[in-house]
Amino acid sequence: MPVRAQRFQVVLSGKVTDMYSGDPLRGALVRVLKAGQEDQQRITKGDGRYRFELERGWKYEVWFSKKHMVAKHVIVDTREIPPYPDVPFYEMDLQMTLFPWMQGVDLEAFQEAVGLAAYKESVRNMSWDTPYTNQMRPVLSKAMDEYEKTYRGYYERRDRREKEVYR
Repeated sequence: MPVRAQRFQVVLSGKVTDMYSGDPLRGALVRVLKAGQEDQQRITKGDGRYRFELERGWKYEVWFSKKHMVAKHVIVDTREIPPYPDVPFYEMDLQMTLFPWMQGVDLEAFQEAVGLAAYKESVRNMSWDTPYTNQMRPVLSKAMDEYEKTYRGYYERRDRREKEVYR
């Protein structure tokens, strides 16, 4: 009786939500780039959920975007997964929040990946790079800390608001 090789995959799934309300985002575009080329995409429905199957042996970028919102992305590297892993698939749960563009806000920091994941031999599974996340957290926070929400729901630079108050 012939033995069939199982096709290994990483199942990446989660929910895209609004950063401020926590509500699921309907109509968010989630794109997967495999080695820099578009591979798969989904548009979220009312529950904000998405799901992809990623193959072993590739470096992926997963982009989250919606019109009038700041796009974010993560990198999922499956290149180091062994040829015959212990299980037929790994599951990765990735929740992503998006927020609206803010006029006059420098959001250049969000061009960098907000997270990195790769196979980690010590746990024999996919794992998020916590040192990278800890390194990025203050950079992204600094970009956001300079701005505050006004009573009308728009964001303004703190130093501009303080000058107006003291005039």
